[in-house]
Amino acid sequence: MQSPHMMHELPHLAETRTLHQTKDELNAPFFIIGSGRSGTTLLRLMISGHPKIEIPPETWFILPLVRAFPILTRLTNEEASKVIEMMTTDYRWPDMGIPADSFRNQVMRLTHPTLRDIIDLVYDYHLETSGKLKIGDKTPPYIEIVPELSALYPGAKFIHLVRDGRDVAMSFIDIKMHGNCRVYERNFEWTRALRFRETYRTTCFEPQIIDIKYEDLIRDPETTLRKICTFLNVEFESSMLSVSSRIDRVPERERIIHPKLGEPLSLTSVAKWKVGLSKYECFIMEACLQRHLQRWGYALRYSSSTWKTILTITGWLLFSLGPILARGIPILQRRKILRESIYI
Repeated sequence: MQSPHMMHELPHLAETRTLHQTKDELNAPFFIIGSGRSGTTLLRLMISGHPKIEIPPETWFILPLVRAFPILTRLTNEEASKVIEMMTTDYRWPDMGIPADSFRNQVMRLTHPTLRDIIDLVYDYHLETSGKLKIGDKTPPYIEIVPELSALYPGAKFIHLVRDGRDVAMSFIDIKMHGNCRVYERNFEWTRALRFRETYRTTCFEPQIIDIKYEDLIRDPETTLRKICTFLNVEFESSMLSVSSRIDRVPERERIIHPKLGEPLSLTSVAKWKVGLSKYECFIMEACLQRHLQRWGYALRYSSSTWKTILTITGWLLFSLGPILARGIPILQRRKILRESIYI
């Protein structure tokens, strides 16, 4: 969750957005945000099928940059050098397709650049190489820095993709990203993302955000994509409905965690928890996630009034024991007391 200091800065960032109006706001980037394993890669490939829209691989570097450097004022030469180093030494930088030395030279040719000027070099490169007109950025954790991105790009829009938290947790476990899937920890990635989303409800950033459900994208992709296109002020294109020809746009090292991207959309990816979770596993997940599941319209298996109090008490106990469970469950799995594939 955002620190009290950051929360205090939200109004300030909103006020200063007007200071950086030099580019046409209609061409400001948009951002696909939310939790990992929510379908953001699928949505990226769909939208990038639009003849006018380019979405490069996840950038990630903006997250640490806006926390370490001034957002709107010009950078000193020393700060600009540190920005370059932070960007080009990240293991994901090769995904950008820009040689580090070439990028450094481009930045050094700028006169007292702002943070946005440097980031724009990456976005402009992808627009030029793709021959497209509008840039998007699919980096889910950017849900944490909507105010900062809005200050950098006053016309920015945000597509918040949300999926049933039980399916998200199962997906994390299936690809063995156990650090992201512990529903009994208060910083479980899915609940953390939704807490940030709720933070923006009563701020000036709310009109810039559209909420899209993964389940709607799978059940009715054309209607959902048309809704997104309207939000982005572009015409819907039928080419967005096919993703199989764009799998090579996913970095090779990540394709192993997206094994179904080359397959036709299937309803089997919706509400997988109904067949994949045991009653015990489902009870644990719903005890921890019930508030957010219900707020976002996801029905509970344990939904009767009798279960509500039991779920609430159990959730409190699980959150209290979170650090112990995080250490203990792997031990129990190694000793074969719990099965390796258990969904908790």
